[in-house]
Amino acid sequence: MKKSGTATRIVTGVALLALLAACVWLGPVTRLCFFYTFIWFAAREMSDALNRMGFQTHPWIARAIAFVACVLFCVKDETAFYLTAASIIIMLALLAALFRKIAMRDVLGSCIICLYPTLFLLGYAYLSVQPDTLFYPVFLITLFAAAGCDIFAYFMGRAFGRHKLCPSISPHKTVEGAVAGSLCGTAISLVAWLILKDFAPIPWFVYLISAFFCTIAGQLGDLVASMIKRQAGIKDFSDLLPGHGGVIDRVDSFCFAMPVAFFALILFETL
Repeated sequence: MKKSGTATRIVTGVALLALLAACVWLGPVTRLCFFYTFIWFAAREMSDALNRMGFQTHPWIARAIAFVACVLFCVKDETAFYLTAASIIIMLALLAALFRKIAMRDVLGSCIICLYPTLFLLGYAYLSVQPDTLFYPVFLITLFAAAGCDIFAYFMGRAFGRHKLCPSISPHKTVEGAVAGSLCGTAISLVAWLILKDFAPIPWFVYLISAFFCTIAGQLGDLVASMIKRQAGIKDFSDLLPGHGGVIDRVDSFCFAMPVAFFALILFETL
């Protein structure tokens, strides 16, 4: 990437981080709106990618299901009602296929968007309206581990990378960058814990272990997104975020990291 491209990437990243910090500080509702906005654009991007593979998909199914979920997160966490509402929305999509003679593969393609990236981002939407004792530990581990890993894997890979990590999917990623990303992302997470431990009162070794596995999960999420882009024949999911591409390009690692962080903390019974 050229110097100007790197500068654009940094400026956009700082602006996104500032916006996220403001939404987190303002409270649960703004957090929820932030993550639903990401779902809105991510659903469109995945729909466009699938359409380039030969599908004819629409993002409205994922957007509608995510909207119902977000409303319920704010009002009450009624799982049965949410599953019923989601089933009705998918039923309407199937009926549209029946009466408008839409190919079943296209309907299923639209439903795939409900799983990735929508379901992963809904995890953040759910966390955003939970008590701070639940939100902050998972959010901070995911944020610092995945972001730190992504940044250092990129720059260390460019500087010292010699061995390709997965050349058939992402030719620019290297083993050296992946290792450096995991180690540095974990270290940054530990430093963040030392500074912000009042927000995440969990044992340091639990935080460290969780962060390490988050860095691995984040890199796998990045590779999955790269695989989808390669099959769709695109470089980025969109050009919404200058220097970063689309929303999915920015959150691919976070999508995989958050469930791992949540699972690890539940496993150690710290939430």
